[in-house]
Amino acid sequence: MGRVKKSRILVVEDEADIADSLVDGLTREGYDVKWAADGISARRLFSEDWDLIILDLMLPDLSGENLLNYLSEHSDYPSVLILSAKNAMSDKLALFRQGCDDYLTKPFLFEELLVRVQALLRRPPRVRTQHLKFEGVELFQETNTLKTANGSVVLTPKETALLKVLLQTPGRIISRKEILTAVWGLTHEPEANYVGIHLFKLRKKLAEVGHGDWLRTVKFTGYSFAPPHQELAS
Repeated sequence: MGRVKKSRILVVEDEADIADSLVDGLTREGYDVKWAADGISARRLFSEDWDLIILDLMLPDLSGENLLNYLSEHSDYPSVLILSAKNAMSDKLALFRQGCDDYLTKPFLFEELLVRVQALLRRPPRVRTQHLKFEGVELFQETNTLKTANGSVVLTPKETALLKVLLQTPGRIISRKEILTAVWGLTHEPEANYVGIHLFKLRKKLAEVGHGDWLRTVKFTGYSFAPPHQELAS
């Protein structure tokens, strides 16, 4: 029989005594464990193949929130267990929405952490959220979420489908007919102004995250998504 592959765990924790305890305890349990004492070191290690990341929030350089955001946007990231002294429900909910998988409040018992680690490692690998990205604007299709440096906003499924059409070829002018076919499966203009109504609502949500003027109307031609200064192409 071949050797069973050890699960790999990255511990990101700046308090040496806590980190030593975690590394020693998890190693005794049979895991392959590595420690990063700060956010910059941790981010360098993210390119390696990890099954679980135990992430402290209060780090001396890059915060745990910053690192979680980096993980969720740039890789098929592993399960993430947050460690923090913050115990407010609002803090916990914000981290879960951001993409963490579990949250353990300090101080904690190693036995409880171990149970949580085992539960997370039993989960199937995370499925990458399909998303489109252009100039700092990201559309996460599976969650109908639009994210920019100014924040995020939830779209309706139709708004997501509409923005997807525009983001697939940024800067190209797309006709109403193309949009109707791609989003509604129609080949003719309906009596109701589907395109106009949904574009109006989408533009308002784009404005909430600082990009309302990127949704551009070209009179008698169609619509495009690009920075105001960018020249459009037909």
